[in-house]
Amino acid sequence: MKTFIHKISAKTLLLSLGLLVAGWQPTHAQNTDAEPPSASSNAQTIVSAIAPYRDDVRRSVLLVSEQPQILTGLAQQRATSQQAFGNLIQSYGQNKQGWFYDLARYPDVLHELAILPAGSTESAVKAMTKNLSADSQESAWKLYRHHHDDLVKVDNLNQQAQQAFDNLIGPLDIPTQQAFRQLLDMPDVLTQLTDQLDKTAQLGEAYRNNPDQVTKDLTALHDSLIVQNQHEIADYQNELNQDPQAKQELQQAGQAYAQANGYNTGINPNPAWVNSSYYYQNPYPYWFGYPSWYTSALWYPSAWWYGTGFYYGLGGNMMVFGLPSMGFSNWFFGAGYSSYPHLYGRFNNYYTRNIGEHRILTSGNAGFMTSARQAFGSATGAGRGNWLTNARQYNRPNSWTNTNTTRSVPSARYQNFNAGGYHSQAWGGGGMRSFGGGGGFHGGRR
Repeated sequence: MKTFIHKISAKTLLLSLGLLVAGWQPTHAQNTDAEPPSASSNAQTIVSAIAPYRDDVRRSVLLVSEQPQILTGLAQQRATSQQAFGNLIQSYGQNKQGWFYDLARYPDVLHELAILPAGSTESAVKAMTKNLSADSQESAWKLYRHHHDDLVKVDNLNQQAQQAFDNLIGPLDIPTQQAFRQLLDMPDVLTQLTDQLDKTAQLGEAYRNNPDQVTKDLTALHDSLIVQNQHEIADYQNELNQDPQAKQELQQAGQAYAQANGYNTGINPNPAWVNSSYYYQNPYPYWFGYPSWYTSALWYPSAWWYGTGFYYGLGGNMMVFGLPSMGFSNWFFGAGYSSYPHLYGRFNNYYTRNIGEHRILTSGNAGFMTSARQAFGSATGAGRGNWLTNARQYNRPNSWTNTNTTRSVPSARYQNFNAGGYHSQAWGGGGMRSFGGGGGFHGGRR
C-alpha cells in the first residue's frame, strides 16, 4: 500500500494554474506512455520550474507574475543591456572578458572603481576591493589600470539598467516592488519568468483569480518534489556506496569535467553552503548574463561544482548531495564515459531501476535522466516517463526513509528547504541551456 504526499487532484492543479503545455496531460506514475519533455524543449511548465524554491521565493514569483507588462519591459531592457555589454568587451580575449563578467557581479565595487580618478595606486584599489577574492582583486586592479574607460562604460550600462528597473516598478505597491527586487538578485528565477512570458501571465491570472488555492497547490507540489528528490538522492547514494571504485571515478570525472570546461577546480565550498543562502550571493547580473562561452546556464559561479553532485566535506571526505547535472551528464555520456567504466555501470543501474520503478521526472533528476535516456533509453526501451506536475502524482513506499536521518520524511519538514539552489541550475535555466560551470576564467587570450 502506498501513500500520497498531498491529496490534491491533477484536475485541481490543471484548472487553478492553467500551466500545462498544450498536448501534454498530467498522468499518474503507472502510466508510462507519456514521453518526458526534453530539458532543451519548451515542454516544461513554469509551475514545475518554480515549485522547488522556498516559500518566500514562490511568493515573490506569484506577485511578480501578475505584472506581465513590467516583465516585458525588463526583458527588453535586459536584451538591450546584454547586447551593449557584449559589444563593449567582444574585442578582448576570453580571459579578460571574464574579468569584466566577474566584476559585474559586484556593482557597488564596479561603481567605486569607475568614479575613482585615474592614476590611483594599486594599494588603494585593492583596499577598495578587499572583500573580493585575491584573484578578483588582481583582475579588478588590471582593469582599472589598463581599461578604466571601459569600466566606466560598463558601470554606465548597469546604472542605466537599474534606473530603468526603478522606473518600471515605481508605480507598484511596496510588496510587489520588494518581490521584483528579490528576484532581480536571483537572475535564474527572473530569467525563467521573462523568457516564458505567456506561461508567467497564465500563472498571474490564476493567482489573481484564486490566490489561496494557487499558493496551496504550489506548496503541495513543492513538498512532493522535496520528498521525491530525497528519495532520488538516497537511491543514487546507495548505488555509489555499493561500488567504492565508482565513487573514486566520480571524483576523477569531476576534475576532468572542470578542466575540460575551463573551471577553477580550486573552488571548494564550505559544506554549509549546500543548504544556505550563501549560494545566492553575487550572481552574474540579470542585465548582462553569464559568460557567453559557458556551454550551459550558470548564474552563481561560486557553485560550479554543483554540476558534479558532490563536494569535499571536513577532512576531505566526499559528500554526495545530489544527482549530476545535465551539463556534467552530457559531458560524461558524450566524451568521458569510456575512462570511467564503474561509474558508467552505476549510472546505468540507477537509470534503469529509476525509470522502471516510477518513471517520474522532477527538477532534481531531470538533467541526469534526460542525458541518461539518450545513452541507455533506446537500448532498454525504458526511455519514457512523466513529469511531476501535481502533488498526487508521486507516491513512495511507506517504508522509505531518509538515509541521512534514518527517519521517515514528513513533507512539511522540507517546506523551506533551499531546493531551488541546486535544482534550478541542474535543470538548465528553464530549458534553454543545461547546467555548465564557472568560477574561473581560464584559457583564451588576454
